[in-house]
Parts: sequence; C-alpha cells; structure tokens
Amino acid sequence: MKQKIIIGNWKNYLGHKESVSLAHSLSELVTKDRTRVMVSPNHLYLNEVNQILSTTNIEVISQNLTSAESKSDTGGITLKNLKEININRSLVAHSETRIREKNPQSILLEIIPIGFPFVLCFEEIKQIPFNTLNDDFEIILAYEPIWAIGTGETASIGHINEIHSDVKSKLSKLGLNIPILYGGSVNPSNCKEILASDNVDGVLVGGASTKYDLFKEIVNSI
Repeated sequence: MKQKIIIGNWKNYLGHKESVSLAHSLSELVTKDRTRVMVSPNHLYLNEVNQILSTTNIEVISQNLTSAESKSDTGGITLKNLKEININRSLVAHSETRIREKNPQSILLEIIPIGFPFVLCFEEIKQIPFNTLNDDFEIILAYEPIWAIGTGETASIGHINEIHSDVKSKLSKLGLNIPILYGGSVNPSNCKEILASDNVDGVLVGGASTKYDLFKEIVNSI
C-alpha cells in the first residue's frame, strides 16, 4: 500500500492544557512507514505543541494563513511568523475559514511563488486553481463536502471515488502528481474503508483527532 497522509485538525475544540496533554500523548505514538501524520492545533498553542512533537515523525501545521509578510493584517497569520516558530505548512481555505473570509484562496497567489507547502481544502472542484498548481514543492488537496463537516454524515465511497477520480484526471492532464485527502466526519468506524481506496491518499480528521484513542485507531487502521 502506498503511503497515506493523516491530518488531525483540532480546530478550536481544545484549550491550552488539553492541547499540551494531547501533544504529549501523541509523542508516544509509533507511526508506520506507510503513514504520514500531521496535526493542526489552535494557533495560540502552535509553538508549544510543535516543541513537544519536535522529536517525533508528526508534523505540526497551521490551521490558516492570511498573508506572507508582515503587513496591516489585524488578526491575521503570516508565513513569516509561522516560519519563525518552525511551522512549515498550513491548511488553506477550510470550509469554516470560508465562512469568515471572502476569498481565503487568494493567499495562494503569495505562497505558491515562494513555495510554501499547503493543504488546500475544497468543497467543489471548481474551487481548485489547477492552472496555478505545480510540482515544485509539496501541495496537498483535501476534499471536504460541507454537509459532512462535523455532522456525523460521511460521503459514500462511491461519491468520494467519483470526486477524487475526477480531480486526479484533471491533475494528470496537467502532468501533476498531487495527493488528495478526504475530510468529513472521518472516524475509526469508516476510516479503513475510505483509506483502502486507491483514489484516496489520506484523510483530514476533525473532532476524532482531538481524542487520542480515536486518532490512534485511525492512524493504526492503515
């Protein structure tokens, strides 16, 4: 089986003590060669969680990114500041970010030329800027149907395969080899079937990633 990517998006479910505790638990998690694990904590705890997991194979990434350089951007998160605390990847345009920001994908115009790795979330294929993507650095896509985010409803395997296959076909025509994850109420009960699909390169996990036993089960399902 090819390597699968598992990203745990902690969103804002956890406070400081809970985030630190979960990070310490994850520091004991043994990952397999066929698995890559990333976690995305609340921005307030990025640095501390990253320090705890710095000696592990687990990568800590940002939940959002609003600008590349320091500028008039109140409440924003800059690439420059992330790099200062050794965070070298970010989620971009998560469905919950889209609610607050008019065009969260606009940051791609700044970070693609710089080559800053990111995970671009999309609800519809038309939201993927195929012509601006490249293979010069690692880009990851994540399909997350909004009706499945935090609802307990998971898209059928048939639907997931249809969307992923369509995206992979478009990428192939452009000569791009970019992994595509599925996100939307992923849990230990459905992850094995989802991850078994050749069209699915990994999963973006929400609520289940904030509970160590559940996330461990997902990671070990591969």
